[in-house]
Amino acid sequence: MIKALFEKTISEELQDYFIIATDVSKSHIFTSISDTSNLRSFSFRIHPINSIFTAEALAIFQAIEDLSVPDSDLLFLTDSFSVLQALKNLSIKSPKVILRLAHKILMKAKFN
Repeated sequence: MIKALFEKTISEELQDYFIIATDVSKSHIFTSISDTSNLRSFSFRIHPINSIFTAEALAIFQAIEDLSVPDSDLLFLTDSFSVLQALKNLSIKSPKVILRLAHKILMKAKFN
């Protein structure tokens, strides 16, 4: 039932958006990020020293870089509330990964 409701919402209310989903996983051995859209996807490992927060921000950054389609509005499906909050409360003291992500979003919006 949830899947059907999700698919109905996507097809009826969000049809004008290019949808990208991000996910991150972490263990003591590795940290991995993955992104997927209806056209392509990728997944790769990053150094395990990276936090989930950094990995989530990188996943969104990389999705904008590699998966976005020109002249389309993007809709990200992410479970990283902390990254979204960091973007909302952006300041000069924000983590470097958030500043870079904010710049990437700004450039995408400006040149889209």
